[in-house]
Amino acid sequence: MDYYYDDYYDEYYEQLDQPIPVREISLEETINNCVHPSLRFARDYIFNFIVSNLLFSILILLARKIFPSSYRCLHLLSCVCGAILLYRVIDHGYYHFIQLAVSLHVVQWIVHHWFSGSGRYIKSSFIVIAYGIGNLLVSELLEPSSETWNRIRGTQMILLMKALSLAFDTEDNYSLRQQLNTLSYSGYILCPANVILGPWISFNDYLNIWKPTPNIDLKHNRSSVLRILIHLFRVIFSALMAAGFLLISNCMIDYLVAPVATWKWVRAYSRALSFRTSHYFIAYLSQCCMISAAVDWNRVEEERSFMLPVSSLYRVTSPIAVEFPRSLVQVVTAWNIPMHIWLKRYIFRTTKRPFGNAAAIAITYIISSLLHGLHYRLWITLLTIGLWTYVEHEIRRKIAAIYSACVLVGKCPEPCIVHQHKSKSLLCIIINTLFFLLNMFNLIYLGCIFESTEGPPEEISNEKSIFARWTELNFASHWLLGFAYLFYVII
Repeated sequence: MDYYYDDYYDEYYEQLDQPIPVREISLEETINNCVHPSLRFARDYIFNFIVSNLLFSILILLARKIFPSSYRCLHLLSCVCGAILLYRVIDHGYYHFIQLAVSLHVVQWIVHHWFSGSGRYIKSSFIVIAYGIGNLLVSELLEPSSETWNRIRGTQMILLMKALSLAFDTEDNYSLRQQLNTLSYSGYILCPANVILGPWISFNDYLNIWKPTPNIDLKHNRSSVLRILIHLFRVIFSALMAAGFLLISNCMIDYLVAPVATWKWVRAYSRALSFRTSHYFIAYLSQCCMISAAVDWNRVEEERSFMLPVSSLYRVTSPIAVEFPRSLVQVVTAWNIPMHIWLKRYIFRTTKRPFGNAAAIAITYIISSLLHGLHYRLWITLLTIGLWTYVEHEIRRKIAAIYSACVLVGKCPEPCIVHQHKSKSLLCIIINTLFFLLNMFNLIYLGCIFESTEGPPEEISNEKSIFARWTELNFASHWLLGFAYLFYVII
């Protein structure tokens, strides 16, 4: 779930070869024509997710009291609630979801029976990966309506991530495989907490979060009221954050940037920021879904404050870490935390041992690109990010060794016993600030290629449009990437 397309943005088109007039948008026009419609959409859209998942959570608590040691109720309730939410939110394109979910389950069952213990070199999980990605790409090519595919793109990606992680987890874990059947698979895939927007969670997490537990007597539990308040606060906070980022993406950026929109770098910044805030809207909404559906009374470490801890399973993104990046590695990690964990656990670590570190990184970026389907802008952007993260990592590693300074891509522990110049020294502050400005520049350049409303249709019909935004900026970041690599070689 790096990002999703949906129909909550007003479409607009911009001719790059014509002068762009300065739009004088009053605050009243912005409120009446943008803020009010966006709030109405947010109310209706978010309401479906919160109600469905709160209902699912309540039904799970009731089922625990009636059947305290059975997973079957969990899977049945998950299937029913997930199917209802899917029907209410996605009004078409069901056949893509059904055929991918069913065929992946059949393929996984076949490879488990044919390849388990066969001693063959190739792992069954890689067969599932090849089939799943191939199915996804072929389905996109055969779908006649690009609008339909753009609506279900994110849902298909989450479904594929779940099925692929399931293939890896059950490869050698026979006890977990014993719990996998058609009902449990369907409950995991259709779980209303993440069936549409994500975030991805593993099959084991799915079982643990909603596992049957002994009945909890809330009347005699002094902290029960506080737990309920914390839970409700997190649901409301996540929903408000989602609505806030939607307003920023749809309305506020255009209103604030309009007076200076004639400068191309300002326009690029507004496009990139609009793209990022639209991603934060989806991320916080998916976080809201997870919290609403998961009344997890056993996580004591998450009950100490009203805010979600950094290590929480339900945390999806970190806007501050993205908007104020120490390094591009931090951006990649904080952009979509569950997907980063998925790629690191199942792709990078699996391929690092047989193929080496460099090949594992390349394969990880390739898989990440293909999971989003035939989206050429994303492919090019991820390739650029991959090259930049490598060059930045190596340059900072060399500078840290030469000057014995705390300027690595990650912060040194406090106190640092390796480097002579600590992070608060003038040298480290200057170097880290320069890299911060470089990463801010890259966020503008890399993000401006995306439009909130655009998708692959025009990319297929007119491939020149892929580079239109970067052409306007004279491919500045790519030229700078070449100079940075030469600098890395020289030093």
